[in-house]
Amino acid sequence: MFQNKYSIGFKITVMYIIISVLWILFSDYLVNSLVSDPGMVIKIEVAKGWFFVAITALVLYQLISRSSGLLRESEEQLQKKNEEIMTTYEELLASEEALKQQFDELLYREEKINRRNECLYALHEASITLMQGFMVDDLLKIVVRKMMEISGAQFGYIYLLSENDNSMISKVIEGFALDQIQERVKKGEGIIGKVWESGDIVIVPRYHEWEDRLRDPVYNLLKAGIGIPLKAEGKVIGVFSMNYTVKHVFDKEELQMLESFAELTSISLGNFLLYEALQKSQRRNQRLIDALPDSIYLLDCSGIVLSYKNGKEFTSKVNQEEKIGKKLEEFLMMENPQILAEKIQQALLTEKIQFFEYQYQEMKMIRYQEVRIIAINANEIIAIVRDITHRKDMEGKLQYYALHDRMTGLYNRVYFEEKLQELERNCQSSIGIVICDIDGLKLVNDTFGHQAGDELLISAAMIIKECFSGIAEVARVGGDEFAVILHNSSSTDIEEICQCIRRRVSEFREANTKIPLSISIGFSVKAYPKQSVSDIFKVADDNMYREKLHSSQSIRSSIVKTLSKALEIRDFVDDGHIDRLEILVVKLAEAIGIESSRLPDLRLLGRFHDIGKVGIPDHILFKSSRLSDEEFIIMRRHCEIGYRMAQSSGELLPIADWILKHQEWWNGQGYPLGIKNEGIPLACRILSIADAFDAMTNDRPYRKAMKHEEAIAEIERCAGTQFDPNLVPLFKQIVAAESDKLKKMRHAVQT
Repeated sequence: MFQNKYSIGFKITVMYIIISVLWILFSDYLVNSLVSDPGMVIKIEVAKGWFFVAITALVLYQLISRSSGLLRESEEQLQKKNEEIMTTYEELLASEEALKQQFDELLYREEKINRRNECLYALHEASITLMQGFMVDDLLKIVVRKMMEISGAQFGYIYLLSENDNSMISKVIEGFALDQIQERVKKGEGIIGKVWESGDIVIVPRYHEWEDRLRDPVYNLLKAGIGIPLKAEGKVIGVFSMNYTVKHVFDKEELQMLESFAELTSISLGNFLLYEALQKSQRRNQRLIDALPDSIYLLDCSGIVLSYKNGKEFTSKVNQEEKIGKKLEEFLMMENPQILAEKIQQALLTEKIQFFEYQYQEMKMIRYQEVRIIAINANEIIAIVRDITHRKDMEGKLQYYALHDRMTGLYNRVYFEEKLQELERNCQSSIGIVICDIDGLKLVNDTFGHQAGDELLISAAMIIKECFSGIAEVARVGGDEFAVILHNSSSTDIEEICQCIRRRVSEFREANTKIPLSISIGFSVKAYPKQSVSDIFKVADDNMYREKLHSSQSIRSSIVKTLSKALEIRDFVDDGHIDRLEILVVKLAEAIGIESSRLPDLRLLGRFHDIGKVGIPDHILFKSSRLSDEEFIIMRRHCEIGYRMAQSSGELLPIADWILKHQEWWNGQGYPLGIKNEGIPLACRILSIADAFDAMTNDRPYRKAMKHEEAIAEIERCAGTQFDPNLVPLFKQIVAAESDKLKKMRHAVQT
């Protein structure tokens, strides 16, 4: 537009110059040609000048007017263009701002992408680390360091749950010194404890103001922190935490990144722990397999050995190195190896465990093997070979003891009752039953102990078994009771056998004076065809008890007398001890006014008060040195043993209570009941003084006899403790009066 403007002005100027020159030249020539008057010429020249001026002015006016119009139009156009340019400029500014915002957003997104790439790269490295078989500690260290690097944290650590689930234990520490932080954290303590307690992320933007912060000085440096749970199967197994010494704001992107990293860490850690548990389980299973006494073989479907583990008790007829590549049946000592192939085929078809047993002889001994066949797949079989010789032996023993008495070797009550039921079903016509019962076995057990009672029981069983040898079935049907079943025997035959038993028992008593043996016998024979076996048994049992009732008192008295003789043989007192004791006991009883009707019982007490000593072992009874505490406890039992013996005898029953309490002391320090003062029977108090005096004034294996005066002094010293203080003065007077007589009795015994 400006070029057009300048071009028009130039054209007008040139035209103006040309027209002016032509006008001047043409007008001058015309004037000079037509007018010769110089004055006129001057006037014409003046007029011509003004005319030129007027024409020029008019032309210039027209030109200027036209140019002004053009200029106004140009200005209007320029203004309109300028307004368009301003609008465009504003639009450009707005576009520039939008582009700047987009550029900033692109930069932010690029930063986020870079952080994600770093996180993904770190996760990738962690995954590679895990796949490369690094230890869990190395993996966790890589995790913590990468996250500290990405998030800009100054401290990072991972705590893992302890084996007993009662605390979190530090596993990886970065930034802190190991000795500066708490090695164990309980539930609810600090960030770790809070994450463990809640099972969720815990964010602490102002750690120094947080109420639940840890109070150790090293934690005063922290300004912000975050804890993220590490979970496996929904359970918190650890906590991953990052801490900052400067203010830190956790945006959504960073939280997502940390959560993603923690999630992969949880997976990796869970897999590692699962792998570790699997390894432990495999090692444990391998140890269990190694500990098994079985031989284990891996076979193909045709029974060829692919691999094996030797058993501890299995014996093979080939060397171990020769097993691979051979069929299992070639070195199992089986009489019928075909059964192995059949069991393999059954295992493959049914996919169920197949097993069988076989036996073989090894060095004159029968051994048993058990083989179990298990199909793993269509081509592999496991064969487990176990030596079951011991089990078979135990089964045989159990079967034997199920029907036999362990102590005597005879049949037991179970066998006897089954036999009776069998006889009842078969309705056998000729049956005899004999019942034998040992008399006084309980007394022997109480006196000599159960071992002596067992010996007596075995002796009785041997006698009964030998008398019925080969013609009857003998069973022990109770603690002291035997039953015998005879077939096709008459009453006369059975009576002869019973007389044989009685004769053998009598011979046993003569040969064994220590433990008396007595057996009551009863028998019955089937009287008529329809009589039941239970009726026969009942008649025999009644006959046995009838014999026991007739002889029970005499038998018990015989046992007590036998035991009394045993005491005389075993006791260390001299023959005159009982006589001297009777004199002292009777004299003291008479001095205090006891009725004469009670004196015979006092004499019995003096003779039998120590009857229980027959049940005390010889090494304790005859020990010359002081008894130990354990031995003294055993010795004290003779009071109770004597009491039970006296209760079993009609002769001694009146003094049984006195025998039990004859070792009680006046002050209650005696035994076995610890009673005192008048609670002790008067007869026991009398015997206590008399027995002690006679013991002190006569020789013993462990000391010499004391003089009468010394013995009396000792009794006076113990008055009120061991002895009744009311009886001691009377006893002193009796001893003084009977001293010469007692000394003569002792001298007679010694000579």
